[in-house]
Amino acid sequence: MSASTPWRQRGTSLIEVLVAVLVLAVGLLGVAGMQVSALRNNQAAYERSVATFLASSIAERMAANRNAAIDGDYNTAIAAACPTPGGGSLANEDLTAWINDIRSPSMLGNTACGGVNCALVAGVTVCQIALEWKDSRTAVTGTDTHRLVLEVEP
Repeated sequence: MSASTPWRQRGTSLIEVLVAVLVLAVGLLGVAGMQVSALRNNQAAYERSVATFLASSIAERMAANRNAAIDGDYNTAIAAACPTPGGGSLANEDLTAWINDIRSPSMLGNTACGGVNCALVAGVTVCQIALEWKDSRTAVTGTDTHRLVLEVEP
C-alpha cells in the first residue's frame, strides 16, 4: 500500500462484534425479566380464580341447605390453624369438605383458610364468605396475604 491510496477495511472488527453481543444480551435480559413478571402475575390470577371457585362452592352448598345457612349453622371464623368442624350435621360436613378443599396443595395450599358469617341485614340474611391465603411468589407489594370476600344470600 502506498501512502496515497486510502486503506479500506474489510469485514468487521472485534469491537463491533462485542458491542452487538452486549446489546443482544441486554435485550435478552429484559425479555427474561418481563417473562418472570408475567409468570408471577399469572400465578396470582390463578389463585384468585381458585379462591372465587371455592367461595362459589360453599355458596352453592349453603343454597342447597338454605335453612341451616339462615340459622347460622355455616358460621365459622378464619383462624390460624383453620380447624374443620367435623361431622354431625350437613353444614359441618360441608364446611369440613370445603376447608379440606381450600387447604389442598392443588388449590390454595396448607396456609389457606376460609370462613363464613351469615347475619340478618335489613330483614335479609346475607352471608360473607372469606378466604385468605399466602403466596411468597407474589410478595411484590410487601405483603403475601391475599383475601377474597364474597357476599351472597343463601
